[in-house]
Amino acid sequence: MNVFYKIIRGETINIKIKKKSDISFWQYHILGLISFLTHNSHDYFFITEKRVLLVIKNEVIINIEYENFDKISFNPLNDTLNISLKEKEEQTIPLKLLRLSYEEIQYLKKN
Repeated sequence: MNVFYKIIRGETINIKIKKKSDISFWQYHILGLISFLTHNSHDYFFITEKRVLLVIKNEVIINIEYENFDKISFNPLNDTLNISLKEKEEQTIPLKLLRLSYEEIQYLKKN
């Protein structure tokens, strides 16, 4: 958890989504019921004033700096985020790994 807080230290967080991480079949099968009951890992998605950060199972997957928060758009049909980079180019970020719920999709569309 401290890994991504070091990255976004001093930045204002505009959007934050925190989800409980999935346990894969093999993790559950190998470690059994103890693994299922003690599993407390989380996935995080942040949009700060200057970066987009996606952390899955305490591993930074996406860490991209962008130019303008107002130019960020979310496509709910395919769970992608379109951002304008500092080099004046567009980038599409897939959010499938985050497994967004209906409420989280509505939250991203609203903001």
